[in-house]
Amino acid sequence: LRILLNKLLRDRKIDRDTKIRIEFSRELNDANKRKAIESYQRNREAENRKYTEEIRRQYREATGLDIEPSDDDILKYRLWDEQKHICLYTGKTIGIADFIGSNTHFDIEHTIPRSRCNDNSQENKTLCENRFNRDIKQAKLPSELSNHAEIMARIESLGWQDKIDILSKQIDKLYVYHSTKSEKDAAIQRRHELQMKLDYWKGKVERFKMTEIPDGFANRQGVDIGIIGRYARLYLKTVFGSSASVPR
Repeated sequence: LRILLNKLLRDRKIDRDTKIRIEFSRELNDANKRKAIESYQRNREAENRKYTEEIRRQYREATGLDIEPSDDDILKYRLWDEQKHICLYTGKTIGIADFIGSNTHFDIEHTIPRSRCNDNSQENKTLCENRFNRDIKQAKLPSELSNHAEIMARIESLGWQDKIDILSKQIDKLYVYHSTKSEKDAAIQRRHELQMKLDYWKGKVERFKMTEIPDGFANRQGVDIGIIGRYARLYLKTVFGSSASVPR
């Protein structure tokens, strides 16, 4: 956005008086959808704070050393927690010092390789043994690996499909009559939030089952779109209709 904006300014195709309209899909213009996204993000931030404390405590217990977790460490811990401390590809147990610190053997890998699909969403990430990722997984889909059946059996044991089934039932139960607008809005917001969670777990499982990459497959998380839109608007306000200098 910054590159495009600067080019248009240099080419004198726009100026500070140009009217800019940011268009969203209809669902993201919905107030209940926006509130659901905000609630989803607040919950994620609370989880990240909890994970930060857990990393400090568990790493100290495992190594005797103190550490200040980075954002990357927190993401790894989240994936580790989702996977119940096992590598989905090899079945090996993962300790906290195996993926955090200076001597790690497990790192984030993309289920669908970045070389085949530009998907950097969390749905497309797992914690995987470095050597397996480098020497065996490489640019393959999970379904193209010789141990795909074992991988799917591990995923089944994690209960990811159970999460999908539970979330689907919870969403269905919210499609009932509500006597007041506030009750209806609360139910809609809850549905949106549960749907985001459902889409996440469906996306995780889908990527492990996929035998080919569909045309146009990309990160479809509405939460990311909402965040991009919010910050794009704030950024554009620094140029249009203000005395702020043009960003370089």
